[in-house]
Amino acid sequence: VTAKRIVGGKWGPCTGQACIAIDYVLVEEKLASTLIELLKKTIKRFYGENIKSLKNISRIVNKHQFQRLVNLLKDPNVADSIVYGGSVDEEKLVIEPTILLDPPLDSEIMSEEIFGPLLPIITLKNVEESIDFINSKSNPLVIYAFTEDETFKKRILSETSSGTVTFNDSMVQFLCDSLPFGGVGQSGFGRYHGKYSFDTFSHEKSILHRGFYPELEP
Repeated sequence: VTAKRIVGGKWGPCTGQACIAIDYVLVEEKLASTLIELLKKTIKRFYGENIKSLKNISRIVNKHQFQRLVNLLKDPNVADSIVYGGSVDEEKLVIEPTILLDPPLDSEIMSEEIFGPLLPIITLKNVEESIDFINSKSNPLVIYAFTEDETFKKRILSETSSGTVTFNDSMVQFLCDSLPFGGVGQSGFGRYHGKYSFDTFSHEKSILHRGFYPELEP
């Protein structure tokens, strides 16, 4: 279930070209290989075996963005971290769904929003380290956390700052018009959806009335 929802949350929204798409995945070392294999199987089932047989997947929006994404993969250290995909078709502006395992944290792919079909997977010794990792970067628009640990859920809510937190799914928070949507810090400001949109673009004017009652003398 987790693998399906990660694949849907990464490659479903315009091949990752959306602000709410999953940008990277944090996973414990002992679970990384299992997760990657499940992601591979799901990608093949959803989109096809290779770049020539890809289906139901969006093209990159234009040549400039296509080249930007290709350049991210040209970094030799990043290229060495590819464990699935990596093929490109410049004529069709298509990049195969690509999984990278532990690319250098100081590489460009890990220092900017990707907005494309490239998914870095970062391994941690234990899942608790994910809180420090998230806090080491600018405030995300959304955190997708897959866990049944209620104590850890509370830690995520209390020890991180993001526009939204969604547990055990991805993307669905955007579809809930009863939930406010927006970022915090560098990921944006303000809220919209329903009444929250009205409130964001409304000015709450403070008005105070006071009467002319006699003042108390000291």
